[in-house]
Amino acid sequence: MQNPHSDPYMAGYFKVIEPFQLRDFEVVDRYTLNNDKSAVKILWDKENLEYIYQVEEPTISRKELEDLYNIVKDMEWIVPNSMEISSRITRFQFQEIVKSYIHSRKRVLERGNSEKLQYFINRDYTGYGIINIPVNDPEIEDISCDGYGSNVFVYHRKYHDMKTNITYNDPTYLDSFIIKLSQFCGKEISINNPVLDGITDQGHRVQAIYGNEISPHGSVFTIRLFRKKPFTPTEILINGTADSDIITYMWYLVENNNSCLISGAPAVGKTSTLNALLMLAPPNSKIFSIEETREINIPNENWIPATTRERENYFSVKERGYLKIDMFELVRMAMRQRPTYIVVGEVRGREAYALFQSMSTGHTTYSTIHADSMDSLINRLEAEPLNIPRVMMTYLSTVIFNKFIRVDGNLVRRITEINEMMGYDPDTGDVLFNNVFSYDAATDKHYYNGNSSILEKIRSATGMSRQEFDQDFLKRKTVIENMAKNGITDYRTISKVIQTYYFNHEEAIKISSGGNS
Repeated sequence: MQNPHSDPYMAGYFKVIEPFQLRDFEVVDRYTLNNDKSAVKILWDKENLEYIYQVEEPTISRKELEDLYNIVKDMEWIVPNSMEISSRITRFQFQEIVKSYIHSRKRVLERGNSEKLQYFINRDYTGYGIINIPVNDPEIEDISCDGYGSNVFVYHRKYHDMKTNITYNDPTYLDSFIIKLSQFCGKEISINNPVLDGITDQGHRVQAIYGNEISPHGSVFTIRLFRKKPFTPTEILINGTADSDIITYMWYLVENNNSCLISGAPAVGKTSTLNALLMLAPPNSKIFSIEETREINIPNENWIPATTRERENYFSVKERGYLKIDMFELVRMAMRQRPTYIVVGEVRGREAYALFQSMSTGHTTYSTIHADSMDSLINRLEAEPLNIPRVMMTYLSTVIFNKFIRVDGNLVRRITEINEMMGYDPDTGDVLFNNVFSYDAATDKHYYNGNSSILEKIRSATGMSRQEFDQDFLKRKTVIENMAKNGITDYRTISKVIQTYYFNHEEAIKISSGGNS
């Protein structure tokens, strides 16, 4: 395979990203990345009334570009192509090789210039080129390019969809980058096979189209970034997605093995809510998660993460040497391993029936689904290809709905309702449910409706009086609120506090308040 890096000038490598030329703007936010080597500015464009994501990198002179070109030419024998970076040596090892090589050859004596050359070589060889900054920005969820000459767009956790100052003006550069993405995913893409759907070794989900055979705008891509830090209960409280009553309610749900579906439109925070809920599980609970693409990230030692495996389009299964393993097969496998919780990232097909069957046999299950109301959820579950009879839906304990809500002009994620499944009426064919929590967009507040059959069952099963149960609820709520108040969002600390609570309530309250354990 010809190395796409072999001629950086021709392919556009080591391109310096130029700032936007705006006439009237305001800097609303700024933060640094890559050990302060690069930065991000969030600009408010007063003329077009939009936020802009501006990448700032070190400037580079023509002489430094020539040095970069010569270094890369000399080092080609070490790393012939991007695929071999991931298969032969780690990114860290490659960066150390670059650092050692530059210093040993003494091409640049000034320390600042030396670090600058390392930055650009690492960016374009082991990194993602001109989008390396948003890829490594923990505030970014998605990155998309709509073709040649188009500005790259990002989805920011705080500022949402934004145009960037990153552009692929050179078709050759964008095409070669799509090939590099396919190599990061361990796949191939070409004119004959121009569609890519894969996962990088860092867990990022990549979908891309190569060339202009099926895309009039040329090569395009979307990267959904894998969040390295697990999403925590305190984060959804701090963000306003839920209040402390809801999180405490969720704590009781997961502790007492109540199955739950988290429902909503795409990108409303369903998986984040699911991840936060699972962090409330008792210590050492066995969790078996099933996904097409890894998104769930749980700080639990007794966790088995499984992903599906697609079979490539070869002439025969024997020719390729492996079979397709879908979510249905993984759900059946999970049931045999006696986990405390079976977690399916998203139900879309026949695995839904297996999941509800596992509920009927006493397994606790959690999953997400695309539906924005109880009516649409019931219709979705009973329709093709899920085919869940209404009587089976009552095996589910709770449904949590996430939605996008506009608050003070900003689009935010909120849990808008929580419903408990109450049964099935054979005379009317209705699925009965009880609304436990609701949300008022006018005040941006959640409300507990004062009647939870699940909490009452838990109280009765534990033998607590109502006063004792109310006190326990308040203690858990205090732990959650203390952590949010003290800015405790690190998953390790939160996991420690939750686990401590199961053995020593007062100690957990102390740790959540900022005291030492």
